Amino acid sequence: MTTSSVMFVNEGIFGVSDDAQVPMETVRWSNGLAAPMDHGAWILTGINTGPVRVEAHCLDTAPPVEATGWEEIVEISVRSTAGDLRINSGYEVTPDALPVLNPQGPGWYRMRVHASGRSTNPDGVGDEPVEGYLITVWPQEPAESVVIRSSKMIDEALLANADTTSEETITHATPKPDDTAESDRKSDTRARLLRSLQDD
Repeated sequence: MTTSSVMFVNEGIFGVSDDAQVPMETVRWSNGLAAPMDHGAWILTGINTGPVRVEAHCLDTAPPVEATGWEEIVEISVRSTAGDLRINSGYEVTPDALPVLNPQGPGWYRMRVHASGRSTNPDGVGDEPVEGYLITVWPQEPAESVVIRSSKMIDEALLANADTTSEETITHATPKPDDTAESDRKSDTRARLLRSLQDD
């Protein structure tokens, strides 16, 4: 099943979780895009507040990696405890167009997160969606988190969380860094956002 929606986010995150208490004390920010917890996960956006486009695929088995059009791709394992794994923002708890991601019920799933546009307006506020996300989920036993397509933002996050990223594996070559002052400013802003999320 594949569906899409425009969803409002605040504080630079949206969730993939059951209708259960969020175990924030177990969050692993690691790669800076998808942050697994004891159950469920957070997706970190570039924008702080505003709409983003989200597309969801619910599959029976792992699909081939489709990287065309996506700037960042990571995979993590996510656990469902209640069998009602959904994308939510805390405002639109269940966007109407987005499905339950685990029709097979409680258990472990693999989640591949594609993102584009996160560096467009980092920590900013917007009225029109400039970021896109594709969330693909299928049943699979837990495995190491993997960075399939990296970015400067992901590299910054891995560096900032180096003591908690021993399980991360970068499987694609890291893009050459952009040495412009604007790119450095965006990276610094993102690093500060990640640190503030950890402090919370």
